[in-house]
Amino acid sequence: MTPLLALVLVAALEAEPPASPVSPPPGSSRVEPVETTAPPPEKPSRPEDKTLVASLDIEQGAGKERLSLYRDGTIVLVKTYEGVRTVRKKVLSEEEVGIIRKVCREALSLDVVEYRVDVLGHAEPRRFRIEVEREGELPRAFQFDELARIPLVLGRARGALEGLLERFDETTVSQDDLWDPSKLRRGDVLTHRKDGRQYRVDRDDAFVRSLELVEAARSLQRLIILREDVPKLFLDPSPVDENGDWR
Repeated sequence: MTPLLALVLVAALEAEPPASPVSPPPGSSRVEPVETTAPPPEKPSRPEDKTLVASLDIEQGAGKERLSLYRDGTIVLVKTYEGVRTVRKKVLSEEEVGIIRKVCREALSLDVVEYRVDVLGHAEPRRFRIEVEREGELPRAFQFDELARIPLVLGRARGALEGLLERFDETTVSQDDLWDPSKLRRGDVLTHRKDGRQYRVDRDDAFVRSLELVEAARSLQRLIILREDVPKLFLDPSPVDENGDWR
């Protein structure tokens, strides 16, 4: 190839216009790229941990109930009557487990672990046994009769665990029978839907999430319950007056 011919070819290549973008054929629309968003990661499930937090045994005659709460929130209720055994389970939130653990562990400060009462005649009182977890040790057990006078911290532990028994109550309450518990305050008296017993609000939920109720007549039984669950277990304490105000 001569030098003159090479120069002509280079000039021709430099003069060639750049290629134009290819247009879509007539009648077709240009497809824009779709931006995809990855789904949010699923909330990790709570690991299974069947370490005992606390348990409550109630025994009278041929009947026995055992309620156990575990660290992963599992509640197990075992009922035994004349050899027939039934098992039911439910699950608590982490927050509720923390509340129950805190209340029950207060009983570990006690030196005495057994409280009995003499009953005249052939009456057989209900007997209670509460086990509370201890770090690095076996659970500590407390035993007492129903009518025995027990320290406040042990009564609160009993109330917290008996409150969990209410979770297994299958009695349904219609929406029309539910009421607004937002105005409940310390000192208010409530009537239980199931047995008609009256309970007084002994501590409100200003600083913790649960209410604490004590049996009004004998102060033997305590319940620790979330405010939103109160209408399911107790009757409306104050029907509205003619002006629609909460009395």
